[in-house]
Amino acid sequence: MKGYSPKLFLLPLALVKNVVGFSHSAHSSRCENKMTMMISSEDMKTKQRSNTMDSISTRRQWYQQCSVAVASAAMTAFPMGATAAGKLVEYRGEFINEGASKSRQLDNSNVVFVQDQYYVTASSPPFIPQGDTSYPEKMPFVASQPRRDVLEKYRQRVQRGIDLLASLEGEIQKGDYKSILAAEAPEYSIRPLGLLAAGFMASDSTVPRQLYIARWYINEIYLDINDIKSAPSKEAALASHANAIKALNSVLGMVNRSITSKVGDPFVLL
Repeated sequence: MKGYSPKLFLLPLALVKNVVGFSHSAHSSRCENKMTMMISSEDMKTKQRSNTMDSISTRRQWYQQCSVAVASAAMTAFPMGATAAGKLVEYRGEFINEGASKSRQLDNSNVVFVQDQYYVTASSPPFIPQGDTSYPEKMPFVASQPRRDVLEKYRQRVQRGIDLLASLEGEIQKGDYKSILAAEAPEYSIRPLGLLAAGFMASDSTVPRQLYIARWYINEIYLDINDIKSAPSKEAALASHANAIKALNSVLGMVNRSITSKVGDPFVLL
């Protein structure tokens, strides 16, 4: 590949980042703009060279080959692909949770933590009954000091989110569920809950399966809150709230398994 500009090699990397790492169209637009600028810049430079036509032809073929290769790799890593935008989830795999929100987008673009259990396996884990430690079979090892630190940092915010989620049942019973805060509101502490889970389950170098599962539960809470707000009836809103509580208890149960006496007090489940 002698004589090719180093910028050419950035195209596949940009495509991979766009497909694998982000859920919002803004990233895609920025990536496309950068790619357009890169291509325009390279074309201008090559026009000044004596062997313009052969060089441009070869490079364009290389662009096309790279694009096809990266797209194929992306579809293998995340089968939903770019064509899934706007379509709703179709679970498959080792387990299908019938209580899972039906409003999840097929490409996982309407959740907070894109890389969750659905992203990895296209499956939906079961809700974990209170006190059950059989799923997942074990929790990752994280030293006690980091667990203490992350619990101290996020506990109050997470507890406020827990209390707010619990209070929604009263709003639903009164028929006021259309006016509740949307799931994006920071009062629900969705992101702090995700950061708490990451601090208890992940290391600097690995993202274990258990964290993908925890993220799925957290994303379900987020989806269920919006399902409550858009519910066609009180009964539907109550069903979504019940599923949100099950998802919350599931992730809190996972976290509690790693809260030993040296770390702090476990969360009280709803």
